[in-house]
Amino acid sequence: MGDKALRGNKLTRVGFKQGGAYGPLRGTTAGGVAKAFRGPSGFKESQALQKKILKNAVKKTQKMPDKKFKHVNLETRKHLNPRTGRIQDVQKTELVKGSVGKKNYIQQMKRYHHAKQPKKGKK
Repeated sequence: MGDKALRGNKLTRVGFKQGGAYGPLRGTTAGGVAKAFRGPSGFKESQALQKKILKNAVKKTQKMPDKKFKHVNLETRKHLNPRTGRIQDVQKTELVKGSVGKKNYIQQMKRYHHAKQPKKGKK
């Protein structure tokens, strides 16, 4: 039925999603049964857990040295594409001050996190 090499690891088998959210966000327990976070109350619980994870990631980033973030430059410049003739915005490659880079990094992390959130509908 299955390949011997893939039998032990269910994450690499065809049809199974590899990676994804943090274990509890997938709704798995120690036995691997996905029963948590169902229904409206489960949705709120998972959102609270995601918020906590983001908060911890921001805290960890703030404790890191500034010099690691010199390359995080969000400023853009206009670039003329010679092939198409269109002008487009591209990020600058110049180094920035470490503290500025760290702020940019945290800003992008939050933006990415909020982009993954579902849209709030009208009630």
